[in-house]
Amino acid sequence: MKKFTERLLAALCAVCIMTAVSCSDDKSEKESSFSEPAAGAVDADGNPEFVTNPDEPDLGEYTVSAGGIKLYYDPDDVSAEIMALLEKYFVAYSQSDYETYTECVYPDYITKMSEYLEKDFGYGLEQSFETQCENLRTNAGGDFTVTRIKTELPEESGMDDFFASLDEVFGEGFYDSVKADSDALYDVMFYVMAEANGEETLLISEFEIVFAEKDGKFYTFG
Repeated sequence: MKKFTERLLAALCAVCIMTAVSCSDDKSEKESSFSEPAAGAVDADGNPEFVTNPDEPDLGEYTVSAGGIKLYYDPDDVSAEIMALLEKYFVAYSQSDYETYTECVYPDYITKMSEYLEKDFGYGLEQSFETQCENLRTNAGGDFTVTRIKTELPEESGMDDFFASLDEVFGEGFYDSVKADSDALYDVMFYVMAEANGEETLLISEFEIVFAEKDGKFYTFG
């Protein structure tokens, strides 16, 4: 397997989250099987325990979640709670688990995006989620499991532009509503690696994602 860093530098596979591709999974197989990754490897104080792979020193330190996924991040920049949510979010995609997906997403986004999709395209958010699952499977080369997630802070935040695009879709005021209703907002750059057919590949590269924190809970958008 090539080094993760080489794949990050070489990758041109940023995923379009809203690509319309038909997903053929049977809904009877989509019951949630996700377990909260509350604690993986921890030190004596209960904090995530970080290690460095000497074969991949440029990646920096990582910790292994309870779900067995390697999480590369600086806890001074990105919280463990955000990493846990990002893991939960992408495991939901890998398992075509719509119920778990909706637990990760900001509630008002779910409402407004559902209304927008039904009005303009004639299908709802669940079908959109299913097309996203198929799009990711196509990029991975088949059914996949998430193996690594790396995050860092973007050099320049794209949060204002992100919410400006949502204001165009949902109507002006969505951003103001989110800011007023949230305790904090965070903008993170992330990379995801996944294994499919016995091969680990870069699934998503240099993609920004926004999180909202409210009453101790974290949500994302999209």
